[in-house]
Amino acid sequence: MKKKKRGSYPGIQIGTSYLLVIFVILCLVTFATLSLSSAKRDQSYSQQLAGRETAYCEANAKAAQIMAQIDAAFAKEDPVFAIRQIEGVTAEEDGANLDISYVVPVTDSQNLEVEILADPVKGTQKVVKWKESASEKWEEKSTLPVLGSD
Repeated sequence: MKKKKRGSYPGIQIGTSYLLVIFVILCLVTFATLSLSSAKRDQSYSQQLAGRETAYCEANAKAAQIMAQIDAAFAKEDPVFAIRQIEGVTAEEDGANLDISYVVPVTDSQNLEVEILADPVKGTQKVVKWKESASEKWEEKSTLPVLGSD
């Protein structure tokens, strides 16, 4: 019969467990780096969004102030003349109605357009348009290469 070895080593050795610990640490460092970069990107996006919302709220408040000036102009004897004296406001007579419009800049590339349809005789006003729009018309400057096209 064969003799058994007295001091047999276990199947998993110390070197294998050490490599496993190193692998786990590398995974944790990688995940920590990815979550840090994701958090920084989210913070940057949130700051841009907050700045954009602040700019829109300021433009909205300015548009409301101009509308208050238009309301005050209707109390005067000649409302059409008084409305045309407000800076940045254009008023065009369309029969019995008055088309009032003005633009308030939000950012470099966005404007807040306001259009009001008013009846100076009755003193009524209706907001027809209160929307955000691009300040410049977009034009295509380049084309994308497509297979088989020149």
